[in-house]
Amino acid sequence: MSPWRSDEERLSRYFDYVERILEKMRLKPPRRLRCRVKAIIDNAKRYYEDARYYARLGDYPTSYVCVAYCEGLLDCLKYLGLIEVEGEVVAERRKRVMVAGVFDIIHPGHIFLISKAAELGDVIVVVARDSTVQRLKGRRPVVPEGQRLEVVKSIKGVKEAVLGNEGEDMLKIVEELRPDVIMLGPNQNFDEERLRRELEERGLKVEVVRLKELYEAHKLCSTTKIIKEILMREDLQKLVAELNWQGSHSS
Repeated sequence: MSPWRSDEERLSRYFDYVERILEKMRLKPPRRLRCRVKAIIDNAKRYYEDARYYARLGDYPTSYVCVAYCEGLLDCLKYLGLIEVEGEVVAERRKRVMVAGVFDIIHPGHIFLISKAAELGDVIVVVARDSTVQRLKGRRPVVPEGQRLEVVKSIKGVKEAVLGNEGEDMLKIVEELRPDVIMLGPNQNFDEERLRRELEERGLKVEVVRLKELYEAHKLCSTTKIIKEILMREDLQKLVAELNWQGSHSS
């Protein structure tokens, strides 16, 4: 699956929005400005055509710039009262899709989950606190929470990433973020019906969906498998022993 899927979908919505403006607008300039306004509109349409062209090439950043220029020109004409748009054209609000997890040692399974969530809307990732992982799993995560958060923020498709709350109230963060959708991973240990019930009891109208597909394109697509691989490899055990020896003999 293309890692650009979320950009493709966002551009498609952006294109639809601009197309509706182009279709519904009517010129309102005085006669002396009509030719200039038509020239500006032609320029906006060229930017729109360029945006489509670069999107087909997969150059999404350039496509975004072009369609934004197009929208900007049209907005200026509208603000100056030189065009009128029949009916109100409103950009469709993207859904807020919440994904939560430890994200300890990042692997392709994490990327797959986030990319699938991005197909539904803007992804907000909640990274579990160290204390929460200790309480639920009986061990601390390998990577501290601040570092895990920093890495997650850099993953393509993540709109926002925050640390979860400490304590046993798992739904407090949902009340704070107010997502439209919660996407569960295929292996996350949550009862979907119970989660829906508890959300409703708090007055939260949130759609709960579970990703059915388990990403297994590679051998080490889970943190547990990566840790087991490290522990089983003799060469890595020797490396750890050498590092420990160097540490104990350093001045």
